[in-house]
Amino acid sequence: TDSSIYLTDDGKEIKAFNSKDGHGLKLLMRAGLEVAILTGRTSGVVEHRAKELGITHVIQGVKDKRSALMELSGKLGIETAQMAYMGDDVVDLPAMALCGMTFAPADAMAMVKDRAEVVTILPGGRGAVREAIEILLKRLGLYEKVMERYVV
Repeated sequence: TDSSIYLTDDGKEIKAFNSKDGHGLKLLMRAGLEVAILTGRTSGVVEHRAKELGITHVIQGVKDKRSALMELSGKLGIETAQMAYMGDDVVDLPAMALCGMTFAPADAMAMVKDRAEVVTILPGGRGAVREAIEILLKRLGLYEKVMERYVV
């Protein structure tokens, strides 16, 4: 998302999600990669969006993203060095330090951008996730295979 949190008068949370980012996440899963969402907030909207996209690893209310990532690593049997991570704020830095490839959206905090391997051209909630996914798929040599179904 673009980090915005919208609340209605009755306290219901509303978020906007980028459809290109969502399709990018589906491309990752189509390539056989696991996708997870780690977030410090707890939101029914995020749970709903993840379900809609087919993301089964949704960890909300995370106070320590590094520990949560290590727990996920153990659960999936995937070393953190084999994981990619996108973060936009300082709370993401400890988890990012464990991962083999790191991304930050263009509007991330300066400290996060400084420590990310790749800073996207696009900001969060505006296609940054999709941009990062395409870079990742190309580096893994999976991009052409995943995209061949769309090329006419």
